[in-house]
Parts: sequence; structure tokens; C-alpha cells
Amino acid sequence: MTHQSAAETFPLGQRKVRRSFALGVLNGALFQFSRALVDPALVLTWFVSELTQSSFLIGLVVPLTKGGWFLPQMFVSGYLQRRPRKLPFYVATGAVRLACWAMLAGLTWLVSDRDTLLVAFFVLYSLVQVTAGLAGIPFFDVVAKTIPATRRGSLFAWRQLLGGLLSIAAGWIVKQALNGGLGLPFPRGYAFLLTVSTGVIALALISFALIPEPKGAVVEERVRLGRQIRRAWSLANHDISFRLYLAARVALLFGGIAVPFYTVLAKEVLGAGVEMVGVYLIATQTAALATNLLWGRLSDRHGNRSVLRLTTAGKIVTTALALGLSVLVRSAGLGGWWLPYLMVPVFALEGALRPAGIIGGSNLLLEIAPPVERPVYLGFANTVLGLTLLATSTGGLIVGHLGFEGLFALALVCHSLAFVFSTRLREPRKEGLVSL
Repeated sequence: MTHQSAAETFPLGQRKVRRSFALGVLNGALFQFSRALVDPALVLTWFVSELTQSSFLIGLVVPLTKGGWFLPQMFVSGYLQRRPRKLPFYVATGAVRLACWAMLAGLTWLVSDRDTLLVAFFVLYSLVQVTAGLAGIPFFDVVAKTIPATRRGSLFAWRQLLGGLLSIAAGWIVKQALNGGLGLPFPRGYAFLLTVSTGVIALALISFALIPEPKGAVVEERVRLGRQIRRAWSLANHDISFRLYLAARVALLFGGIAVPFYTVLAKEVLGAGVEMVGVYLIATQTAALATNLLWGRLSDRHGNRSVLRLTTAGKIVTTALALGLSVLVRSAGLGGWWLPYLMVPVFALEGALRPAGIIGGSNLLLEIAPPVERPVYLGFANTVLGLTLLATSTGGLIVGHLGFEGLFALALVCHSLAFVFSTRLREPRKEGLVSL
């Protein structure tokens, strides 16, 4: 396996790098804003909980969000390895994604039947996440070809910073839409949020499509899916950094099984009303805003392994807080208007760690993977992570049998394992393995 040295000159000129950086930041900020308007762990989970009492379906929203994005990438990795430019594929999948969001928004305006909305939501939202996943490899390949490794941390930090500023406004919009401020009865408040989010997504897709993508290295031979999977498995067996990276990310992501149930814990145990959704969202986004540039500087200066290690440590603390709160409230029989506010630190810490996961996770893999093998590294890793995230859909079943405490304890074990794996992972820049 061959890797480029971090000292080598980046192939693009500074003018194009600056343009790519600016468009990449705009793309990320707009997507962050659109996501905050329909935040899966808060807004969409609450929306589904209004449509059904099924813990399984409620717990499926976040795993579907992430699993649907990760899962399909291996299936297109071989095709994309033969394409010197990946943006046309990104644009095509983006058009399908946008159409699905528009249909979901339209149906939520027009349909009041809860069962119909529930079916429509899961069908269209699944398509949204799968098409987003198909765009994942093109997105990261374009980033790797247009932004040097030592500036990617800053790129994602600025994406999250500006997006975080917009997301604070999104928290206010969510509160107005769902708390009667706009005079919209259920489900029209959610329809309003979906409509605005769809318009913002359209602008985000256009901004990324304008990046000047250079041609990249290709694999001339057509590789079928079965052989591609065997190649990827062989790479994981022979590349210890890739293997440890996968182990750490799998454990970390499976520990995320607890995240959607922070909202349910607040609602069912602490007595939070729908007005607290906006409060939790503001706490999440404000914390993310305050830490974005810190994570970006850490990534650029000290590498993404450090970001991953601190992320896993922070997740241990977050899960322990939620577990302790659940045990305390149930055992002491506490009650009062102030109880829902005890979840604010949990959401704030979760928000502070969110940009770290975005900055460190994929950037670390971009540095580990050789350029010509980047699609297969990304495709295999993200498919494995997608399967992991789909497995977290069992969270509702675990809550049904073991309660919130059992679920949070399982997540705590997973986050602890992720920390152990991340400490064994080498820093690619110190090993001279950074892929530009």
C-alpha cells in the first residue's frame, strides 16, 4: 500500500482551494441549518411519537438517519472508482433526495391521517437517507481532492460553526412552529419545518455542485461487488490502522443507541412538553457552536486520532449523566416543573461532541486511505458503520425489556470499548501516512 506524504505539494492552486473551501463551508452551513429544522433526534423523533406509540418505530428514526446514509456506499464504490470526477453522481442523487423531501413536506401539509403520515414518512425518509448515502463517497472524494489534509479540520469546523449560528435561529423557528406561535395545528407545524428545510437543502446542493473538481486517479478495471467486498476485507485484514479505526467507530456508533431515547426519557420520565424541544435544540446547537473551532484546530494541529479519543471520552460522560439522571429520578420519585431542565446538560454535551464526530471520523479515514483506494475504503467502512447503525434500531426493544437504565448501561460499555480502540490507533501524520 502506498500513501502520500503530508509534505508533498497539494495539486490544486491556492485560488481553487480557497473557492472550494468557501463553497464547502456554505454547503455544510446550509445542510446544518436544514438538519436543525428537522433534527432527527428531536423534531423527527417527536413527530413520529405523535403518530405512533411503538417504541420500535420511535427508536428507528435516528438509526435510519445514519444507517441509511452509511449503508449503500459499498455498492457504488466500484462504479465510482472508474470515474475521474464524482460530482455528476452527487448532483444526480441530490436531485432525487430533494424530490423526496418535497413530497414529504407536501403530504404533511395535505394529509391529516396519522397512519398514512407514518407510512409516508418512513418510505420517503428512507429514500432520502439512501440517496444521501449514495452521495457520501462523491462528497468525501471531492473534499479530499480540493482541500489539503491540514485544512480539512478547519473546513468542517467552519461548516459546523456557521451552521450552528443558523441552527440557533432554527431552534427558535422550531419552537414557534410546534408551540403554536405560528398558529399551525398538528401536523401543519411539522409541514412548515419540512418545507423550509427542503428549500435550504436545494441551496446546499447547488453550492457543492459549483466546486471546481479536478480529475482524480481511477481504477480502469471493472470490479464487481463481490470482488470489491473481498478486496475491502483484505485491506481491513492487512491495514491495522484501518482495522482499529473500524473497531473504534463501530463501538462508538453502536453506543449511539441511547441518543434518541434522551428525548423520550425527558418526555416520559421527566415530564417534558413539546415546548422543551426548542430548548433542547438550542442547548445542543449552542454547545456545538462554542466548540466547533476548537475541534477544528485540534484536528489541524494534532491530528484526528486525538479528536476521536476525546469524542469517545466525552460520550462516556454523556451516557453516564443520562443513566445517573434516570436512576435518580425513578428511585427518588422526584417531580416538578424543573425536572425537564435537568436534561439540558446532557443535550449540551451531546451537542459539543457532535462537531467532533463530523470532523474527526471521516477525516481520519481520508488520511488512512490511499487516494486510488479511497472509494473502497470509504465504501466498506461506511457500509459496516451503516449496518451497525441499523442494528441500533433495537433500542426500542431494549428499552421495552430493560428500561432506560439497561439501554444507557449498554451504551456506556460500547463507548468505553471505543475509547480503548482509539488509544491503540496510530496517528497517520506521525507515521507519514497522510493521504492528500
